[in-house]
Amino acid sequence: MQTANILREATDVNNRLSAHFSATVAEMQKVVHAAVAAKGDASIELPRNAGGLLSYIYGTGALRSIFVPKGYKINRSNNIESVYDPLKNIKIIFQNADSACDATRDPRSISENGPAAAKAVEFGQASLFPEFEEEDRKKEEEALREGTAAIWYFFVYIDGDDVRAELSRPKSIDENQFKGFHERIFILNPGDWTGVQLTEEDQNPAPQTFEINVTRK
Repeated sequence: MQTANILREATDVNNRLSAHFSATVAEMQKVVHAAVAAKGDASIELPRNAGGLLSYIYGTGALRSIFVPKGYKINRSNNIESVYDPLKNIKIIFQNADSACDATRDPRSISENGPAAAKAVEFGQASLFPEFEEEDRKKEEEALREGTAAIWYFFVYIDGDDVRAELSRPKSIDENQFKGFHERIFILNPGDWTGVQLTEEDQNPAPQTFEINVTRK
């Protein structure tokens, strides 16, 4: 299997994030901070999986607080929580991982990926752009396009002070785990975490207000 294209140099990483995701390394690190802080809030009285669950919840929330103001949409298709850019037709999903930023080893999710995730990755290997002239089929066109969005995972590995993160696009999911990657963008390499400092604004961000459309069934 062809090896993934790995970006790890700061200039390459920043350029790729800016051009393809409209994001910066600093913004992605804010998501990591939210996940780490949430995992650290899990007390001994909570269930064993509380730390991972809290990091996923707050990591996903932080991901949305960064990307929604940029024009991304909150997406929950097939019960998969993500942010979706309808212009570039890409989705980003937060994922706790058992490793990250290791060129000799692909990241693996701590929890198993179900059939919905496998299909989303499969359908996202190519983009469809059907042309409908009828206005009443516009929603169908948008749904088809969204269903073929390229899937990216923001993998975050947390083990005490060893914290790493990468934004990567898998080729497929087989037996509930990722199998091969097209591209891996290293955000936090081994040893970087202790040198990352948050500003006071980052530590206490202003609350984000999302516009929520309520429809009557």
